[in-house]
Amino acid sequence: MDSDDASTDTIDANAPRPHSQSTTASPRRGVAAIITAVVIATLLLLITPFPRGFQGETTGSDGFVEELEDTLGSKHWHHVAAAKIDGDEVTWGGVGADEDVEFEIGSITKTFTAALFADAITRGEIDEDTRLGDVWPDLDGDVAEVTLASIAMQRSGLPAQEPAPSFDHGLATFVSRYIHTDPYRASGGELVGSLDGVDVEEKEPEYSNFGFAVLGQAIAAVTGTRYGDLVRDRITEPLGMTSTYVPESAEGLVHGYTASGLPAAPWTLGGAAPAGAIRSTAHDLSIWLRATMAWSAPGAEASEPRADFDESDRIGWAWFTTTNRSPNLTWHNGGTGGYRSYLGFDPESQQGIIVLADSANSVDDAADLVSSTGDPS
Repeated sequence: MDSDDASTDTIDANAPRPHSQSTTASPRRGVAAIITAVVIATLLLLITPFPRGFQGETTGSDGFVEELEDTLGSKHWHHVAAAKIDGDEVTWGGVGADEDVEFEIGSITKTFTAALFADAITRGEIDEDTRLGDVWPDLDGDVAEVTLASIAMQRSGLPAQEPAPSFDHGLATFVSRYIHTDPYRASGGELVGSLDGVDVEEKEPEYSNFGFAVLGQAIAAVTGTRYGDLVRDRITEPLGMTSTYVPESAEGLVHGYTASGLPAAPWTLGGAAPAGAIRSTAHDLSIWLRATMAWSAPGAEASEPRADFDESDRIGWAWFTTTNRSPNLTWHNGGTGGYRSYLGFDPESQQGIIVLADSANSVDDAADLVSSTGDPS
């Protein structure tokens, strides 16, 4: 999940300026203005982080880390942990973090929610045509007719972001963009309650965090089990992913950094947790990637492409599959206020890549590492 960049006002340098009477500043005032400007510039320089490479000691394969740094480039980085999969072989690499360090994985969470959806179908608890009105009978109108499968394929017509349940929530979400805190405030009950006032748009491909939050809450409602418990009971425990979980609060969680290098508070997302709240490690995600790639993970069929999403991707349930590169990858990425993530694999060659970073700079270029050649050791 990515937070939207805040807009800024701009001044047109070519706009006509009003005429004014000519004045001559005294030399003393001119010197004072220059000194003031220098002091302000110096203070801004001191508090503004410089672009820098990843910080800390290299872990794992030196060759893989070098390859990773060359691919991602120079930005406001902090720490990174990664895994490269080639069949049964896994190569680890990181800077300031190893494969067991925890990160927010953002929207890669959606692949877990989609797997729960596919698994619930297998269990006979729901089917592809289950409607929101079947889950919550009090709903009426167009929103009641939205199917869970259409949400899983990002073509439900639901809005991209959840409606604010109150003015206070909306204001807090707006302010969070500037103070780098979790913008998702609504509880599960409030999120479901907001469906009453939702306008359903054309059912065309459109990425919706709100939709996946609703999908996760719908599965929780049908099964009578909280979303976090479903992730644990049906996915992470069976696969032995002991460091992957849905946090219940931000207490004790480590934070990441913004794209400019400033601290960003942890995101737990409240009722929107099914859209992006999971925390995990490169080690655990390597288990998830390999099990999904081998179709041995619960709900692995969610990764199978079902329809076109845009000019370069097809979509399954949550998972995208590229159509314009070699090899084509099945993938998902993620982003929160202080983290970025990428996971992708080629089902034919059984190669994959996982990159987790605790700064809000895209790591999507890691996809190129699946196409790279040479020994990363």
